[in-house]
Amino acid sequence: MIKIALKDIRIFLRDIKGLLLTFLLPIVLITLFGLAFGGLARNSAKDRPANIYVADLDSSAASIQTIQKLDSLDEIALTPISLAVGKENVMNGNKLAMLVFYQGFGDSIESGGTEPVELFYDDARELEANLIQYALISNLMEIMGSQSIRKKIMKSVNQRFPDIDSSIMANIEDEIALQFTPVSNKEDTLAAATTIGSQIGSLKVSPLARKKSIDWALIQSFAGTAVMMLLFGVAAIGSSLLGERDEGTLKRLLYAPMNPLQILFGKMLYSMLLATIQLIVMLAFTVWVLGLEINGNLFYVFLLIITTAYACASFGVFIASISGSRKQAESLATIVILIMSAIGGSMIPLFFMPAFMRKMAVVTINYWSIQGFFDTLGRNAGFMDIALSIAMLLLIGTAMTVVSAFLFRKHIYKVA
Repeated sequence: MIKIALKDIRIFLRDIKGLLLTFLLPIVLITLFGLAFGGLARNSAKDRPANIYVADLDSSAASIQTIQKLDSLDEIALTPISLAVGKENVMNGNKLAMLVFYQGFGDSIESGGTEPVELFYDDARELEANLIQYALISNLMEIMGSQSIRKKIMKSVNQRFPDIDSSIMANIEDEIALQFTPVSNKEDTLAAATTIGSQIGSLKVSPLARKKSIDWALIQSFAGTAVMMLLFGVAAIGSSLLGERDEGTLKRLLYAPMNPLQILFGKMLYSMLLATIQLIVMLAFTVWVLGLEINGNLFYVFLLIITTAYACASFGVFIASISGSRKQAESLATIVILIMSAIGGSMIPLFFMPAFMRKMAVVTINYWSIQGFFDTLGRNAGFMDIALSIAMLLLIGTAMTVVSAFLFRKHIYKVA
């Protein structure tokens, strides 16, 4: 029994790549999730400003000054845009949100009325939008200053106690002015504003979407989970090439009158067909059982399914081509798939991640497939709206196919 265990240990230790991947996988995942959730590099607001649109329909000195001060903050970065174009871009998912200053904003500051300010946000990114609302409200209150808040308080007092003696009212106004001169910090300002009522210091928030009652969480669950599990499936199919080589099946196939690359592409075609069927079945289950609504163009959904399956199948043969053994292929596939799924949006929402990880996401299959399904299933996207996702999936898949064809001759064909 001991000799058998020692024999297996010696075999395991000879596989250096497999050995490294066995211990490297948990280390990489700990580091990855630590970075994503702020363990090693806790992101400050300065590192991750909320980049949103701003539309100034008032064009008053007060609105211009408020926008300039907001834009100078570390937490917020504003891009001027027209209202119509901004709404269109937010609905298309090109920007998280848009802050709108309506006409009369400047007058409301002077009169102590409710400021006509509204935040439109992409309905698919509600959680992310919620995170910036406090920053906007608190900073707006600080920027608009204590004068506006005092006037709002006095207006509220006058409305609630219209018959109060004028001398008593004057004393109340003096006392309020004393409390608000100066405002010590934005927390004090926000607290004072919110104690008056929901209309004081409020920010109207409105979601933007092309369809009503879209279950974005269900789309995320389908797209994120489907692509990740698809990658695991095709990686296993691709690594079977190495099993056929070790078992001698590949050598017998090479005696057949065919180009050796046909073996590689045949395996890839099988992976692509199976991946396409898997995606269709998973989508059908999500629609018929879980209630996902598809009101968009089914042709574009199918086109995205095909390109996703192609990219995943290319990944499967790519992993097999760069591995020296089936164990190496399985270990390498596991670590690469988990990393791609984490930084690509299958496991962790992208807005949680540091800036450098969000930039890395664009090289993953998960990212482009998830973005494409969000556009087709949630935004009724046309071809031009999903063209970039399709092009990137084709580019990533083709690049891996070319590399796989080269390495197949070098690592598998010659060895066999």
